[in-house]
Amino acid sequence: MGRARCLLFAFTFLLVTQLTAPISSAQTALLNVFNAARNSSLETSSDPMLTIESGSSAQPLEESENLWTTPWVPQASALSSSDPKKLGVIDRAYLDVFTILNDDNECSRLFGGKFAIAALNRFVSQLKPTYLDKGVALRMSGTTITIQSNRTGFAFRVFEKAELNLFGSFFRNNGHTNVASEFQPNTRETRAVVLLHELGHMVKSPNEGWLLPDDGDDSSLSTENTHRVVNACRKQIGSLSKLSLEEELKRAGKE
Repeated sequence: MGRARCLLFAFTFLLVTQLTAPISSAQTALLNVFNAARNSSLETSSDPMLTIESGSSAQPLEESENLWTTPWVPQASALSSSDPKKLGVIDRAYLDVFTILNDDNECSRLFGGKFAIAALNRFVSQLKPTYLDKGVALRMSGTTITIQSNRTGFAFRVFEKAELNLFGSFFRNNGHTNVASEFQPNTRETRAVVLLHELGHMVKSPNEGWLLPDDGDDSSLSTENTHRVVNACRKQIGSLSKLSLEEELKRAGKE
């Protein structure tokens, strides 16, 4: 058996071992970094160097000068298709938020400007529809890693899991309290609020900590966080009905 085949066998055995044996904290951290590195292909075309570290901070790697020869341009890389007829509910909500963040407005500035699209892309790409309590729209949980762009310096954290509730107000009007009282459940506006709220837990505040503090099972804090998002983004969210998917795709360079 050649060296390459031996290495392949050893790597395969390691993967099987990781899936079947109890996982230590060190192994868990390593797997999280591996998974995040695998997913970073979503951003490599516009930001070829990403620092991925466990913990609450990340430091940029040394950069070559050619990283700065062209401006950073956000890409709608989490879209499943550029054909408006093939876009699902999540795609359309993602495109709405992408459009808001890609413009200079109060809402976009709250999240750090268009650089926050890097966090949005990573977040939406990992969303898994599932069934949760009807009062939950979206839940992020598990360990976190922090990612920092070497080109822009923008940093954000990624949770191990991001679960979108098929029973919640993102998809249904089930009679439970909506995420924002002024927007009806299962609407374009509510879906944008849901994604923006969770994005607020991923990006950093101009001060210390995260833009929106972790609210977990604290419903009052969750409501307060949502109010902050809506207060800053009300105009942009309210204007979504004036934009067609075709127009948004054109603005995102997906025409």
